[in-house]
Amino acid sequence: MSARSHKGFSSSHAIPPNATFIDFPRSDGDPNNWPTNTTPHIDSEGHVNYMRQAALDESLSIKWRVEVAAALASKLNMAQGSYVLQGWPEGYQMFDHNKGPKDTPRHDAYLIGSTYAKRFRSVPEFIPHALWLLTDPALDRSNCNCKYCNKKPQREITASMGLLPRRGGSAPSAANTPTRTIQPPRLKRQPQPPKERSSRDQEKSSRDKERFRPYVGVRRMPKPVRPPAPKQSMLRERHSDLSCAYGPEVKVRRWFRDGELLWCALNTPIDGPSGPGGDDSIFFWPGLVEETRMKPTPVLKDTDMDTLDGPSNGHPTLHADSSNGDEEVPWIIRHDLSYKMKLLGISQSLYISDQLVLPYQSVAPSDELIQAIHAVSYEDLDPDPARTLAFNPYSTSSEVTFAKAAAPYGIALQIGANISGYWTPTDDWEFKFSVEYPNFGPPQSVSTFQSLDSVMNSSMAHNANLASSMGTPSGSGSHTPSISAPLPPLAAAQTIVQTRYQGLWWGAERIWTDELIRLKFSRGQIAPEGNDLINAPAGPSRKAQEYARSMGGQVGGAEGRGVFMRLEGLFVADPPSGRGSKVCHAVGTLYELVDEDWEEELDGREMVNDKGKGKAIENGNEPMDGSFGVPTGLSFLSGPSPLKPPPLANPDPTVSVEGTTTDVLSHSNITGASASASTAAQRDANSGLSHPVLNAFPLPKAPDGFKFRPILKPGHEIVVDLTWIAGRYYPGLLEHRLLDRHVERALAAGGTQLWALEGLTAGCYNAMDPTKWKPTRSAMVREASQDARVGLEEHWKNKEKERQEAKLLEVSFLPPLPPSEMNNGEGGSGLGESSGAAAPGSNGIGQGSVNGKEERMELRVTEDGMLEQVAMAVD
Repeated sequence: MSARSHKGFSSSHAIPPNATFIDFPRSDGDPNNWPTNTTPHIDSEGHVNYMRQAALDESLSIKWRVEVAAALASKLNMAQGSYVLQGWPEGYQMFDHNKGPKDTPRHDAYLIGSTYAKRFRSVPEFIPHALWLLTDPALDRSNCNCKYCNKKPQREITASMGLLPRRGGSAPSAANTPTRTIQPPRLKRQPQPPKERSSRDQEKSSRDKERFRPYVGVRRMPKPVRPPAPKQSMLRERHSDLSCAYGPEVKVRRWFRDGELLWCALNTPIDGPSGPGGDDSIFFWPGLVEETRMKPTPVLKDTDMDTLDGPSNGHPTLHADSSNGDEEVPWIIRHDLSYKMKLLGISQSLYISDQLVLPYQSVAPSDELIQAIHAVSYEDLDPDPARTLAFNPYSTSSEVTFAKAAAPYGIALQIGANISGYWTPTDDWEFKFSVEYPNFGPPQSVSTFQSLDSVMNSSMAHNANLASSMGTPSGSGSHTPSISAPLPPLAAAQTIVQTRYQGLWWGAERIWTDELIRLKFSRGQIAPEGNDLINAPAGPSRKAQEYARSMGGQVGGAEGRGVFMRLEGLFVADPPSGRGSKVCHAVGTLYELVDEDWEEELDGREMVNDKGKGKAIENGNEPMDGSFGVPTGLSFLSGPSPLKPPPLANPDPTVSVEGTTTDVLSHSNITGASASASTAAQRDANSGLSHPVLNAFPLPKAPDGFKFRPILKPGHEIVVDLTWIAGRYYPGLLEHRLLDRHVERALAAGGTQLWALEGLTAGCYNAMDPTKWKPTRSAMVREASQDARVGLEEHWKNKEKERQEAKLLEVSFLPPLPPSEMNNGEGGSGLGESSGAAAPGSNGIGQGSVNGKEERMELRVTEDGMLEQVAMAVD
C-alpha cells in the first residue's frame, strides 16, 4: 500500500487494553447508500478515483472507533476508562477514498451508510449523530444535532458539545439567573467584632432587593473606535432574514425564520365533541420552521389570483408578475412562498403555504378545547409513543378523530409551551468603543476590579455633567465651568472591548438586531410629562380631535398605545450591585405610534420647554447625561401601570441613588424631536452600535392610520433588561384572514391581547416571558420535548387513577335497597340472609349475614395505590 497523505492514516492505532465496547442498539443505515466505485481503475493520466472498504480492525477504523467512543462516554457521563465502538451502526461502512496519482493518491476517510447524511467526513461530524443513535429510541431526526440533520455549522456544533476550547465566563441570564462566579483572592485582615444581627439582615435584604431589580436607563451613545475596515461581517442568516422582511425592493416578504415556533392551519379542522366548527375543535397545529422555499408558478393572465389560494391578508405582497419583455406571452409568474414545518409531538414534516401559518403569540387554544382533551379517558388517549408519533393531522382518512388526536395534540401544546420558556443570545462579536473626556489633572489609575458597566456609566455621567455645567442654565448668566462630580478613575482616552450579539432566541421567536420589536411598557408609563431626553407622549391629531368633538366624545393620544424599540445591540454586563451573575441588556431607540396626520408643531403638549430640567434643578438634583436623579415622591412609571415594576437598580455603586436613571422615565416636558421615523438613518462603520458591517434597513410599515415617531433625543439610546421585551412586531397581522374569527371575538369581548401584537395596546398584554437559558435552539427543543412527554404521561396516569378511585368510591357507598325490594336472597342486590353462604345473585356490596355473623364490605389501599373491596365478618 502506498504512503497515505491523510494526517490520520500515517500513524498506527490500536485498541487500548481492558477496553469497554459500546454497541449501537439501532441504526438509520442502509447498505444501498454505499458507493459503487470500489474497484481501482487507472485512467489515461495514471490517476485513480475509487472507494476502498476499510476493515474494522484497520488503523483508520480503530482511530474513529476509539475517538467516537471516548466522546460518547464523556457525553453520557460513563465511568472513567477506555471505550471503543464494537462496530459501526448497522448499514454503515468506513471507506478510504483514493484519488490522484496511482502511486501517491490522496486518502480521505468517509463513514457512509446513513439515510440522512451522504457521508461523515470526520470524527466530530459523526459524534452528535452517533449520540442520537444511542439515546433516541424513536429516531426522531429533529433530536439529532449533527450538521446534516439540524443544518448548523460544524464549528458551532463542535463548540456546543465541548469538543473545542471555549472562552471563559459564566452563562448570562435574562433576570439574574444564579451562576458560579470566581471571586478574587482576599487579603487577610484583622478580625472585626461581629455586627449586630439586625444590621446584617438589613444589608442582606438591601443587596437582594438591589440584585433583582430590572434595569432601565437612558444614556448617550458611546462612540465606536474607528477601524481601518470592518473585521466582523454580518451573519448571513441575519442579513437574509432582515432583507426578506424589510428590504425596500422585496415584493414577496418572508416574515418567519428557521427555528421559529408557528401555528399551522389544518386543511380540515378536527371536530371536537361539540360538533363541526365548535370552540373545542382543533384548527391549528404548532410546528417549527425547518426551511423556506420560493416556488415560481406560471399562471394565465386571465386567472383571478385570489381564487387560487385565497387572499393573502397576512402579508403586504405575495404575487410577483413578470414577462419576457420582448413579446407578449399569455402567462405571468406567481411566486409562492412556503415553509417546511416540523409538526410538534409527531414525526410529520410538510411544506405549508405562508398564507396558512401564524405567529405563536397570535393564537391560544380555547378553554373549551383544553377541557375536551382532559375529558378523554386514558384508554381512548392511548399515549403510546409509536402511535402518537405516527399520527398525521393532515391526513384525509376517517380515522383522524378527536379522541385519537387528543394525546399527540396535547403533547404538541406542551412542547410549544416549553419552547416558549427558553432564551439565549447568539452570534457574538467584539464591539470596540472609546471613552473620552477632558483631563484636568494627571491621569487617574484604573481600578482593577471596576466593571465594564461601571466604567461606561461613570464616564458618561461625568461627560454629561461637564457639558451641562459649561452651558448656560435656565435663569443663570454664568459661563464658568463647574464640575460637581469627581473625576472617574479613567485615563483621558480608553478603548473598551465589549462582547455583543447579533441575534436572540426569545421564546418562540428569532429576533435580530436592526429590527423593530415590542416592549412591555405602555407609552403613558415612560415620562408621561416628558423630560430633557424623552419627548412627552404625542396627543391626537387635529382631524381626530375634530371628529371626536363632532361625535360628542373624547379621543386619546399615544399614551394608551404600546412602545417599540429598534434593537441596536445586545450585550452582557455585570449586575449593578457587582454581585451575582451577569445580566443581558438590550440597547436601542424608542418609537411610539401617532396618528398618520399628526403634526408635531401643532401638538399642544409640546409648548412648555425645559420644564423637566427646571424641576430637577429646583429639587436640588440637576440631571447628568447618563445618570439622572429622581425627586422624592416620584416613581419610575408615573402613569397607570399594568406591570407594577419594582424600582430601578442603581447602574453604578459608585454613584449615589440620586444619580440613577430613574428621572429619565418619570416626569417633566421638553420640546420633542421632529425627525420622521419612516426611514432608517444612514450609518457608517463607526456610528452603529451593533452593526459589524455597513448595513441599514428601513422601519416596517406602521399599522393602518398610524406612523412611527421617535421619542428619544437624537444621539441617545435606552438600555433595558431583556425581561422588558414583549416580542416581534408583524405588520398587518390583524388583517390576516386566519385571524378573522379571533378578531371578531376580541371586538365583541373588548379584549386587548390581539391589539398588543400591533402596538395598539401595551405589549404586556401579549408578551413572551422566557426564563430558562439554553445555549442552542436544538437543546431547547430536545429538552422541551422530553419534559413534555414525561410530564404529560405522568399527568394522564394520575388523572386516570383519580377517576378510577372516584368511580370505585361512588359504587362502594351506594345506599342499600329496602327489604321490600329484595327477592329472598335470589337475584338480590347485595342485602339478604342465607344459611352458610352468601345470597345467590348478590353483588357483594353492602352487608349481609353469613353463619350467624354480620358481613361488611370495606375498602383497602393496595400496594399500587388502588382501592379494592374486602369482605369483613363481624360477630
